[in-house]
Amino acid sequence: MSFDSNWEDNIYSQNKHINKYPYGELVSVFFNSLKYLDQTILENKKNIKVLEIGSGAGNNLWFISELGFDTYGIDGSKSACKIARENCELREVKVNIKHAYFDDLPFENDYFDIIIDRESTCCGALNDIKSWWEEVDRVTKQGGVIISFKFSDDNPSLLKILNNEIKAEYIEKNTYRNIEKGTFKDTGIVHFQEYDGIFDIFNFCDIKSINKNKSESVYSTNQNEYFYSEWIIVGVKK
Repeated sequence: MSFDSNWEDNIYSQNKHINKYPYGELVSVFFNSLKYLDQTILENKKNIKVLEIGSGAGNNLWFISELGFDTYGIDGSKSACKIARENCELREVKVNIKHAYFDDLPFENDYFDIIIDRESTCCGALNDIKSWWEEVDRVTKQGGVIISFKFSDDNPSLLKILNNEIKAEYIEKNTYRNIEKGTFKDTGIVHFQEYDGIFDIFNFCDIKSINKNKSESVYSTNQNEYFYSEWIIVGVKK
């Protein structure tokens, strides 16, 4: 088990990072990715099993369940699972939420049609990340769709760390923890993904698209900076 306990101890148990609504970029990517599924199974969405790994407060889960899909979520934080269940109950949607870890998914082989990762598998060293995706490979059906959002190596926070503008503890290339301030404060280990490495991690997929999504504050009256840069990866299991 390689779960970073910061997400339980410093984030969800303290009611931080409690997102209430679906991640905007995921909404459009999810709909656009449905074209890669066998179109005959789309006739009955209840037969399509969707898993979000690192489902957090459940903000993406209730959205997917409302669309009619058979929806599952796992998270290594017990507090996150509790919050997610409460949020889904409030919206009166059925979601199967389990407290589990990326390296030991509690599901049978070839179980899911769609797997979603929204910046969850960045929370480890590269070897851990590769092992997590091997486990995702196991539970994904052949022809299933993989959707992953990963912080990129041109992320402004990483650039500030490299320029010694932000202090952080070095683990390995593009991987840090104990980031002193900014977006990643208190979030434990963060790996910033290089483009070339994407093809190694997702070698079990036919990668359909890799997009760059980037936003950075250029003007703010309250001096609160908002910036990020991420890869959006869509693939189909071979």
